Amino acid sequence: MEEGQKKKKFPKGLVIATIILLVLIFGCLFIVYSFNKYFLGYRIDEKNAAASYCMKAVNTYVIEAYEKKGEQIPTDREYIVKGKGQNIEACELVAESGECDYLSDRKKMYWVVKFRDGVPCEAWTCYRPIKDEELRYYSRGEQVEMYNKNVMKHTKNVVGYCNAKEGVKYFH
Repeated sequence: MEEGQKKKKFPKGLVIATIILLVLIFGCLFIVYSFNKYFLGYRIDEKNAAASYCMKAVNTYVIEAYEKKGEQIPTDREYIVKGKGQNIEACELVAESGECDYLSDRKKMYWVVKFRDGVPCEAWTCYRPIKDEELRYYSRGEQVEMYNKNVMKHTKNVVGYCNAKEGVKYFH
């Protein structure tokens, strides 16, 4: 009976190693989470600066394209120009798709630039395709909220935004 009543015990070394491993894993996750929260402002500033940069680069590309044709940029309504990385999709403003050397070579960066009265007025950037309903004004608070929804994904879900009249406001 004594043998049947004996409980199986785990080796003490295995229990201690498991506890240490769990503490290390949770500690590392906490450090990554804290690191991402600490640099939140810098990352949002970087996304907004990328939107500003895209706006200027696409504007230069459009100006050069219309100068080559000897035409003026249309000012009759709003136009949307979309792209990914250095690639510009064909649209009403830019008849043929092309590659813009002025844009940074971030192959995963999606961007959209809105033209009004023949000049860019707003720009958006994101590391995922930007939906039409996302083409709107974004306050800093909204961007922080997007970032905080999933801190561990960094700024992948945050839409960078730049308004030509306001410019980019850096917080750091």
